[in-house]
Amino acid sequence: MEAFKEGYEFFEKNAGNFAGHATGIHYVNAVESEIKKLVNNLNDFETSGARIDTLKGDVAEFWHAGTFNINAAINSSKNRVQVDRSHDFGSADITGVNFDAKFGLKYYKNGASSAEQQAKSIFQRFSEYKSQGGKESLDLYLEKRGYSADTILSDPVYTGQYRVIPSDQLKEATMFLERKIREEAVKRSEQVHRYEETLKLLSDKVKDNKGNESIALSEQEARELASLSKEGGVNPEGLNFTTEELIKFTNILRQAYKAGLTAATISMVLRVAPEVLNAIAYLIKNGEIEEGQFKKIGFAAITGAGEGFVRGTVSAAITASCKAGLCGSAMKSIDPSIVGAVTVLVMNSMKNSYQVTTGNMSRAEMVNELIKEMFVTTCALSMGAASQSLI
Repeated sequence: MEAFKEGYEFFEKNAGNFAGHATGIHYVNAVESEIKKLVNNLNDFETSGARIDTLKGDVAEFWHAGTFNINAAINSSKNRVQVDRSHDFGSADITGVNFDAKFGLKYYKNGASSAEQQAKSIFQRFSEYKSQGGKESLDLYLEKRGYSADTILSDPVYTGQYRVIPSDQLKEATMFLERKIREEAVKRSEQVHRYEETLKLLSDKVKDNKGNESIALSEQEARELASLSKEGGVNPEGLNFTTEELIKFTNILRQAYKAGLTAATISMVLRVAPEVLNAIAYLIKNGEIEEGQFKKIGFAAITGAGEGFVRGTVSAAITASCKAGLCGSAMKSIDPSIVGAVTVLVMNSMKNSYQVTTGNMSRAEMVNELIKEMFVTTCALSMGAASQSLI
């Protein structure tokens, strides 16, 4: 069994390194991927014939969505947003992909104008339609846009959406909305709601409730970015959007802590070798497997029931060690799904190790298999919901 022991100890020694390496690569790649998407989306406006006054709003949409997604990747969050590019009546500009949120952007010349556009009522939009030569009656206009007969015409068009405006206009827009609320409370109380809702949902960033947010963009910055986009000259370095700039030491420490705990768990689990050997010895002693047969073909000699016994022994050893606090207080609340996933990893790694000892697998092939399994398992543990109890 010396060769078997040698192969097993080889993997045990390097398991933590494999796990930490794979997790680190996945983390950086996720951030770089979001940076690349933003740069490509902005440079896609190179062929646009739109004027800067128009294009600044389009560019702002991709800026806020892209910088939100970059920030979420840095925070190892699954939350993402997308630019819908919809021109339907009252449609949102940006929506959450895997969380429920809608955002509407208005990048007008000043805070009052941006706020007024964000607070516009359904009836105001109908009046604009008629002034531009629209022929539909009010009832038909509403019906075609999905409204019922009892629609409140003073409701805002963008009900329920977060209202995003240029960062340099936020103060002015807030003052404008507060003034309109006071004025309309005296003149037309039915108009107050649309200004109140707009004020409540007003922001200069796209945000979720998990600490992820976009980078604020002023009206002038949006103009400059639009000009750069029309030239196809947007690049990560020019925006200071490189991993060197964006990933801070605190992010690295947090990611390393997560990866370290994952690696520590896997390394700890692999130290149950004595229990595994005891389980195999027990099966031999009780006639479940023949010693000579096991030495010859290894784990292939173990029946399904016998392998289940070994797996149970591994799982029990892991769970008992963690619950007893032998692996540190952080491991006391280890999730059963983590135990299951790592038990599979232990069994597969031991089988591969034995294949090396019998000459059926080379060391290089074993390493490749281990790296593959470590990557899959590490991603599952570090990204899955079950890992939250571990972390």
